[in-house]
Amino acid sequence: MIKTKSQSYIIAFLLLLAFSISYAQQTSHTWQQISGNWSVVSDNKESYLRENRSKSFTLDYSPLINVNSLISTSEYDFTSLSHTFTIYAPADGTTYMTFFAASDYRQFYAVQFTGDSKTIHTVSIIKSDIKDTTLPKQSKGNFIITTLATKPISLEYGKTYTLSISIQGKTISIAIDNAQVLSHTLDEKLEGGKIGFASKNCIPVIDNLKVYKGNDIIFQDDFSKESIRKIVLQGKKLTPQEVEEYKKKNKK
Repeated sequence: MIKTKSQSYIIAFLLLLAFSISYAQQTSHTWQQISGNWSVVSDNKESYLRENRSKSFTLDYSPLINVNSLISTSEYDFTSLSHTFTIYAPADGTTYMTFFAASDYRQFYAVQFTGDSKTIHTVSIIKSDIKDTTLPKQSKGNFIITTLATKPISLEYGKTYTLSISIQGKTISIAIDNAQVLSHTLDEKLEGGKIGFASKNCIPVIDNLKVYKGNDIIFQDDFSKESIRKIVLQGKKLTPQEVEEYKKKNKK
């Protein structure tokens, strides 16, 4: 990000600092935007959640910052959740995921769909974790994504599907339109956490979210009202001397 040795530049760790603070804050909003341009849309008496920007920016501090993502402001210890989703404006490298059990912006599980410009061709269960816990939060690339299970699939763009995620003990099971497509058993029982949505190279539309504990609905959102907290994150221009001091301080 440094254009010349004499120029100051915007250091991205302040973005992470602001995100870390806001991530833990309790607000009246149901959702908090991490990145992208999410909004609740009302159209012809219908309402839904939509990410309005296909392009994402790879800052490489977190998988959720590298894509366009939205996270719940509350944590949920759930046994199942479901919602509808439709993917528009696909491009090569299309990625959409519903993540859950998020305890940190680098630590979560997710159901991830990937595709090209013609079709969604893969569904996976992935895990994101911190690579080196001794490094500061502002270290680039300090996360590791593990694919726990994956399967070829064929889903159409512009068509609405219902995604269901269930947790039974140590087993994560994934169903699309009530047909199970993938499962994975962990070594340990899954803990609760925050849930959310993320995408890149596409425009996802999400609706009718329901989160269950057993047979009881513990949270639901039909996106009929504005519920997103959006934060403008700003960086600080550092002098070349401050840049060098920061590098020395955080050198591996």
